[in-house]
Amino acid sequence: MKRLLIILLSVLLVAAAGGSLTAFDIGGTVTSGTDLSTLDIAGASTELEAGLWLETGKGDHYSFEMKLDLTAAVTDEGFDFYFNPDYLKLDGLWDNLDYGPSVLATSFGRFSTSDFTSKIFSQKLDGMIMNFNYPAVEFTFTAGTTALMFTKSGSILNSASSTILSRTDAAQANNGTSLMELLFDPAAAGKSVFDSPRAVEIITLTLPQVVAKQNITLSMVAQEDLRPFFEVVKDYSDETTAYPLIQEGEIDYYADRGGAVDTMYIGTGVSGPSIGSLYHNVYYYFGTGRALSYAADGNSSTGFSYQYDVITSHMAGFSLDYFMPWLFNSRISAGANFGTGDADAEGIYEGNREGYYTQFTPVTAGGGGMIFSPGLTNIFSASASYSLKPLEWLPLPFLNDMQVAAVIMPFWRLTEGPLAVSGINSNFTLEDGNYLGSEIDLSVNWRPFSDLGVIFQTGLFLPYSDAFETGSDISNPTFMAKLNVSLSF
Repeated sequence: MKRLLIILLSVLLVAAAGGSLTAFDIGGTVTSGTDLSTLDIAGASTELEAGLWLETGKGDHYSFEMKLDLTAAVTDEGFDFYFNPDYLKLDGLWDNLDYGPSVLATSFGRFSTSDFTSKIFSQKLDGMIMNFNYPAVEFTFTAGTTALMFTKSGSILNSASSTILSRTDAAQANNGTSLMELLFDPAAAGKSVFDSPRAVEIITLTLPQVVAKQNITLSMVAQEDLRPFFEVVKDYSDETTAYPLIQEGEIDYYADRGGAVDTMYIGTGVSGPSIGSLYHNVYYYFGTGRALSYAADGNSSTGFSYQYDVITSHMAGFSLDYFMPWLFNSRISAGANFGTGDADAEGIYEGNREGYYTQFTPVTAGGGGMIFSPGLTNIFSASASYSLKPLEWLPLPFLNDMQVAAVIMPFWRLTEGPLAVSGINSNFTLEDGNYLGSEIDLSVNWRPFSDLGVIFQTGLFLPYSDAFETGSDISNPTFMAKLNVSLSF
């Protein structure tokens, strides 16, 4: 908590030092979210989020933005409250430079960011962004940490999950608590309020419209576990690390602990127009790094020891979008993604029995439908969607922007290794074709006024009966619906 206060005060002091920041804009938001699912009818929940935001004037080069949220959740188990600093950043912009880049943009503080595909990393980060925009190339450097993110900040309205790349991360998340519980519930003492402590760096180089109006992107994403650094620091003060890492060479097996997982992803992409109103986006990432495994060791008294394996994994995908503005602003989209798996992996986090660790593990989870969202680990998924604005022809401005979209997504497992979902049938083999099921989602996005927004989502997942254990969460057809209403003032 002290670290958060120090960062908040530091950013406020920097903003105040801008001198020319004399104009302030203050406002608020109120958002309500409700979900209902056949997975747990009794556990249907409702959340109400109240937010306060502040923006300064642009000044000569700087502007300051801040948004703080307080969420109240109501479930069958009672009430819960979450506090979430949504963003807190100092932005800079120089667009009239006489040398170097034509535009230089910076951000310091808490902000949302992602890699160019949003499939490796996509969440908030505490750190800095520097964007250099030259006439023929754009270069962006991002660096920050997840160590100050709250493990729990709401479930419907703030759906970002904890950063989990190792068994130690999973143990920390399972023992997590909200800031409100930590402050007011004595039973929460000793639980973790912060996310996995990791450093993240993203470098993106974009060459806009170099050939035939094609944009070429080169990217590098890296993340490092900061626990080894924390352990060294705490050694000097004789303090105990809350979630200690297993050290390489240890011979005893630990089911709920892991080692440091450090990864790097090198990728490229091509996007632009194909023919007429058809646009494409193709991308690929090679994943490498290290992950801890409990592997055979002839020199160990147990016959096994913990060793670091090299990660060699792959992720690729594409999307096609065809725009028909003359037909209710329609768009037809299709695409596919895959992330490699590892048939020898013991679980979704770490643990490889032999050879290289080939399981693709992005930094942030997600990917898929609103019900079945296995992420890009040991999975191949396809999608086809159609969206339109069916009421844009009416002479009623508040109905013109209502957008309706439908999507269907089938899923296949690539290997007999683990997936980031539970309940897979242990007898489900490659001979079965590895088809997992399909999901159909429908969404309605309506903003009748600039300060009022409504989002309705509903989905149906149809599992392949042989893929899941009988009685598991999604072994039967599963329905889910969500409604979010937001008001700004």
